[in-house]
Amino acid sequence: MIHENTIERPKTLRDVAVQSGSLQDFGTNLRDWQHEIQRGGVHSYRALTKRLEREPPLLSSRFEGGDIADAYLAAYAEWISDQAGVLRPIWCGNPERCANDPWFSTSVRGQLLATTPASFRQRNLFTIPDAVFSAKPGRPRVPEAGKREKARLRQKAYRTRVRTLLTKARLQTQLAD
Repeated sequence: MIHENTIERPKTLRDVAVQSGSLQDFGTNLRDWQHEIQRGGVHSYRALTKRLEREPPLLSSRFEGGDIADAYLAAYAEWISDQAGVLRPIWCGNPERCANDPWFSTSVRGQLLATTPASFRQRNLFTIPDAVFSAKPGRPRVPEAGKREKARLRQKAYRTRVRTLLTKARLQTQLAD
């Protein structure tokens, strides 16, 4: 049951943009999305790609600093895709996703000029992004119902094989008599 006051974390970068009405909201929503990726069980490349693929709406006309948010979404999607080794979303190439003026996340401008990744620098943003994705080896989790169905089918195939072998053995016994 969902309560009226329940706030759901954004699942995609598109959700981050849709739920943002100000630059402050954007920062909060982006952090919530990062927590969702980091702690919400997104550990496969396919799952990460699904969280990035849909283009977020442009925010530059929605609120002051929206151009920064637009640029940040594209830069972050591009950067995290590169970190994960997956294809960059096509929408990252939109030329409207660039900050109008240089934006620095801290006052230590010299350090940011030297260490900001290219995905951010080329969009006029100077920051050190948080690495929130790490792929985990192994197979993805299978729901319990899927495991039961697989076991049922395996048992059915086993019984069919046993019946076939018993039928062959009976025929050989009858032919030998």
